[in-house]
Amino acid sequence: LLNNKIKIKKEYGNIPLIECYPGKLNQVFLNMISNAIYAIKKRFDDVDGGLLTISTSSDSASNQIIIKIADNGTGMDEQTRKRLFEPFFTTKDVGEGTGLGLSIAYNTINKHNGQIIVNSEIGVGTEFILKLPLIQK
Repeated sequence: LLNNKIKIKKEYGNIPLIECYPGKLNQVFLNMISNAIYAIKKRFDDVDGGLLTISTSSDSASNQIIIKIADNGTGMDEQTRKRLFEPFFTTKDVGEGTGLGLSIAYNTINKHNGQIIVNSEIGVGTEFILKLPLIQK
């Protein structure tokens, strides 16, 4: 439990090592996890029920690893989802965010020749799916 309120569910698969910049990927994970926590707190406030799920798997057919970061927070509409990776775009209150976290995440995943897929539904939550190749070409 995070802050005794948000349940953390870890579903770690057996994944191979990948060629990457680990510090940069850590920043991506940190940004996505902190955004998920923010969305959960916004929806549940001080009530129990928040769930953050982190899962990893590999796809040997495409030589990729897949990392999923999902929350049951506020979710977002299509208009917000389309602007998510724009620099300085934020849905957070003034002083709470810079709007750079997901822009940086997008650029980092791009530099790793990976991709980000976002599934979201208002009042249900958001799932980020990161696909990263095992070897950089």
